[in-house]
Amino acid sequence: MTRFWLFILPLLAFARAQEQNQAVANQAGPHIVNSPNALFQARATGSVQLDPCQYMLQMLNQTNKDLMQHEENTLEQCLYYFLAGESAKKLARLNIPHPIASIPPNYVSQQPVTINFAQFTLQHFELNEHLKDISIHGYLELNWHDDRLVWSQDTWKKNKLVVHSFHHVWVPLLGSQNPENHLKNGDAFEIRKVETTNQGNVTAKVAFSLRTFCDDTDFENYPNDVYKCCFSFEPQQDREVIQFTSSGLPIFTDPKNFRDYGWGVSGTVPESFDDPSEIAQLGFCLNLKRAHSSLKVELAIPLFITTVLFLLPPLFGSVKIQIYIKMFVMGLQFVTLLIFSIRMAPFLGSTSATPKPVRYLEVALVFNLISMTTSIVLFCCMQVKRTLPPWGRVTQFANFINGFLGVLHITGIEDINLEKYDEQVAQTSYQKDWNNVFRAAHAVFMAAISAIVIFVYIVYCL
Repeated sequence: MTRFWLFILPLLAFARAQEQNQAVANQAGPHIVNSPNALFQARATGSVQLDPCQYMLQMLNQTNKDLMQHEENTLEQCLYYFLAGESAKKLARLNIPHPIASIPPNYVSQQPVTINFAQFTLQHFELNEHLKDISIHGYLELNWHDDRLVWSQDTWKKNKLVVHSFHHVWVPLLGSQNPENHLKNGDAFEIRKVETTNQGNVTAKVAFSLRTFCDDTDFENYPNDVYKCCFSFEPQQDREVIQFTSSGLPIFTDPKNFRDYGWGVSGTVPESFDDPSEIAQLGFCLNLKRAHSSLKVELAIPLFITTVLFLLPPLFGSVKIQIYIKMFVMGLQFVTLLIFSIRMAPFLGSTSATPKPVRYLEVALVFNLISMTTSIVLFCCMQVKRTLPPWGRVTQFANFINGFLGVLHITGIEDINLEKYDEQVAQTSYQKDWNNVFRAAHAVFMAAISAIVIFVYIVYCL
């Protein structure tokens, strides 16, 4: 009999102690008696069963001292498991494990969950001009509302909760616009930090790495062309209840890590494309323009030199000398065109546009050929012997042009030949008058061609 009472009395004492602890728990607030694994189930997750955190709550209510770091971490864990338990209790009838992390906030009501893209920050980019693609790296800040993460600040003495693992709460899973290609392209998203306030406002920082192809239709303005590279996001899960919004802020660059590598980078403001019948999408574009001047100088100097040499021949007076100079300039232009073509060939993309420097050289070559052909034809005409005088008005007009340009004061080979010819035929030849007419015509043609070349140079090269 004595052994029986020795066995029964400890059990009665233990039961009495449990009743006292339960009474204190009902007065003090939320407790945890089960292990965290119990929170993944719908049973044993009531607020009256949160026993291990009672000490922390009593300390908060009885003292005003600041908690130590390890106590702060313990309090955050208690708060999270309390919120997870309350969420599991409310959705117990759905029999969904760990609902605070596995389903979106408005799962029952099917109301849209608004994901706001607060800020984009670009840290690094890699542009491949040969393939016309770009890879960007950075991070973005998201925020949304989750009513399951609401708690009383008076009870927990905290207005912010840091979630150390994004698997503990629901977060949107983002991807590129083409989910079947985003893994092949190397697109990746990584959630770095998740915080929530006592009002249920969740903020997340997401690191991203994206790759896309750029629009190179502006290649005709090389080396001042602009690459337009566009990106877009869409949800990969829970698409039917997610909608996107943007804060309206432009894309920022990280002053610590960002390097422009000789490119001027500008971006559009991210915009959302929400259509009730379509999947929510958000997109933005980056515009990249060459910022270094070395390439511009490399292309500008040869163009300027060939243009000046093209305009110099009329100053030499003699048509024959002008022809030789134009041949030399044409060879120089052709070599420059070959060098430019080799220089730009690796950057030729899908566009059919010709860069302006190359187009200018093509036009200059054509007009130089026209100019040289005109000079040769008129020079040949000047060598033909004529015994009849030109029309009087033509002679007067030619003398006016020659006097205005001053070319009659320059002695050339054709003048020497003409003097010898005049001595032979005395005063019976009118070759000198015809020669003046052809010189005037040559001067008019050269002036017109030079004006056209100067205009084309201003349009394409300045």
